[in-house]
Amino acid sequence: MLSSKKLAALLPLKKIGETLYIFDELVSTNAFAMERAKDQALSGTVVLADRQTAGRGRLDRSWFSPGKSNIYGSLLLVPETTIQYLGWIPHMAGVAIAQALEQQTGIRIDLKWPNDLLIGGRKLGGVLCDSFRNAGHQTCVVIGFGINVNITQSEFPSELQASATSLHIQCHCPLDREALIIKVISSLEENWENLRSNGPQSLLVEYRNWCVTIGQTIQVQFPDGSQLKGLAHSIGEHGQLKVIPSPSDPNEQSARMRDIHSGEILHLRTTDQQ
Repeated sequence: MLSSKKLAALLPLKKIGETLYIFDELVSTNAFAMERAKDQALSGTVVLADRQTAGRGRLDRSWFSPGKSNIYGSLLLVPETTIQYLGWIPHMAGVAIAQALEQQTGIRIDLKWPNDLLIGGRKLGGVLCDSFRNAGHQTCVVIGFGINVNITQSEFPSELQASATSLHIQCHCPLDREALIIKVISSLEENWENLRSNGPQSLLVEYRNWCVTIGQTIQVQFPDGSQLKGLAHSIGEHGQLKVIPSPSDPNEQSARMRDIHSGEILHLRTTDQQ
């Protein structure tokens, strides 16, 4: 089980992590953080659970959340006044977590747009952000993150065994979850401060370096069920994925650039990096 004593002792005495909740089991760390923020939100609050009974991924998909093996957490942020960089927070979180895991393990971590964590094309984890205004008229952002740490290949459900991985599988040994959590929280704080102080441009170059979607031929599955095939050309100033539609795509009558703000991305093949 996660050790609250160890985490409290190791956490740096900074704003993020000053308020820390740790549970043996929760329905969802994001749901708990959002509930706590309804009336008054304390920015930097961190929520961790050893197991989730109804974890959520992007596009409202369920997130496989067994106990005693992985990391499930949420970070509550309350950005000040106008937030021109609000759309960049999910990207910031993806970069921060990828940096932390790579520094801790030495294994190359990739990002699939917008913020899926991959190793060798297999999914290691992901980020889910929820934003809302609470009763105190504060804009609140909850960054939820799930990372497969010590789960083995055979422990994944059959439908995930071909597409998912964990740090244990890649490192061939179990890892210290508390040490990883400390590294992740520290990296989130550092990158959040950078985004607040320097704006999205400071993150854009860094994100491009981590995002392996750029330069790939992809298929976008939109929430309404429609699809688009094309070349993932670049990342726009608001964090959107800029795609050149394939000339053979029957849904596209021209090769004009499309801005993708949400959707499920499937990498079809690798092309030259742009």
